[in-house]
Amino acid sequence: MSVRDKAKIGCNSPTSRVKRKLTFTGHTEAVCELPIGTKGLAKTIMAKANNNTNNAIKFNVTFGVKGTDAMPANAAVLERKCRKRIDGELVEVTEFMAVTGVRRTKGDSIILPLLALMVADAKVRNGFATEFGSVTVNGKKIDTKLVAKSTFTRWLNGDSVYKTDSEGTLSNELTVDDGILLKHTALNVRKTSPLLTAEGDELTELLKVNAKAVAKQANLRSLIFKKAKSIFNAADGQAQDANEGENGGEA
Repeated sequence: MSVRDKAKIGCNSPTSRVKRKLTFTGHTEAVCELPIGTKGLAKTIMAKANNNTNNAIKFNVTFGVKGTDAMPANAAVLERKCRKRIDGELVEVTEFMAVTGVRRTKGDSIILPLLALMVADAKVRNGFATEFGSVTVNGKKIDTKLVAKSTFTRWLNGDSVYKTDSEGTLSNELTVDDGILLKHTALNVRKTSPLLTAEGDELTELLKVNAKAVAKQANLRSLIFKKAKSIFNAADGQAQDANEGENGGEA
């Protein structure tokens, strides 16, 4: 059995339903898929966040290798470096995860489809933990310690979100403040986040607010510098006025 055939068998598990691209010695095939619950729920969340029902967003998730696989148009893109063995040689490549559904170049519009995916991931894994987290035997409740690990949060170890244009070319970039990673923002949905329990209109509004918050973190430091300068200038000006008054107007 070839390496490609083995990969196809491994990727056709019951928990996989969304197509993923894998590369074998220069050939790329859409043979692997993402968890069915994650894609379906993410698509629903994204649709609820979009009030314009006459112009529905096409939501999809694509994986690939930068420079080898084509990126979809109008997508939010996350990148991660990893090492792969190609033709017997271990080389460093840049993988990407692209989530389509970006309407505009505004920061929150780029973040929204990514956030929908992360919320869906957290909701599905939370449901898994609830379903299989414990079992009762002869009236005794036993903690199984079964949890579903996320395959998406590893993409939040960087500090930038990219956007592709209508031709699938990287055209914009949103980078959070120096020292902050995407996993430190609302994209990393915590167990205590209200996004996990919200539904309907509440979830829609929370998605929008969280997307705007993540986008604002991209220039939060510059806003802090601006505010600090304003505070300093006001205090420094008052100090100078006080000194001039004490010295009879002398510098």
